[in-house]
Amino acid sequence: MTRFPRLPAVAGFLLLCIALPACTGAVPPEPSAQDPVMEAPTTDDSTPADPAVRDQSASWADWLGDISAPKGWQVMPCENPALLCVEANGELVGTVERFSYPLSEVNLQGGAPTTPEAQRQFLDAWVADHQSAIAQDRAVADPHLRFTHDLPAPFPVGRLPGLRYGYALSDAQGVVRERTVGYVATDGERVYVFATGVITGDPSGPFGSESDLSAFESHLATIIEGLRL
Repeated sequence: MTRFPRLPAVAGFLLLCIALPACTGAVPPEPSAQDPVMEAPTTDDSTPADPAVRDQSASWADWLGDISAPKGWQVMPCENPALLCVEANGELVGTVERFSYPLSEVNLQGGAPTTPEAQRQFLDAWVADHQSAIAQDRAVADPHLRFTHDLPAPFPVGRLPGLRYGYALSDAQGVVRERTVGYVATDGERVYVFATGVITGDPSGPFGSESDLSAFESHLATIIEGLRL
């Protein structure tokens, strides 16, 4: 069985920006009259370096391509390089976490997935393992929560073939208490994960409200597809 490292961001919910003012640090771009597709900040070298090396100091600014956001919203790298800040009319409404780790940290049977078929199998196993860990963790915290998940769907993460996944936890009355949207991909050397979500009633969560997350969800898909990976 393939086993995946229990990184803090995966075993819990997400790496959260608890102190919201600390998330900011970039100057918001001017919003246009329509939903903008903005050019992300660029580095001097537009060609990504070897991911096994560059991820040690990489930030969202290194990976961002075109940025999409609803009208009046701004998207920019946070001061924390693992987080992407999402603002609406100058107010922080959410963050998106990114992290990666080498495949050498995963106990793989049959070696690293180098073919498209093997990579898809690996990603399917990653999502299943992640969702199982979340379901078990939340059941311990509150056995009355109901865990449901989306079937992972193929989705490009930059130039890498990846998967979109999601899950939700609902209470006995059917109210969604937690929802996560994520993307995962591998280049055969590293695993790349991008995730966000909402915890109902918890303003310190990745997004403060379900309505804000829903408004940004399609734009996040555009950002993920345009990553320089």
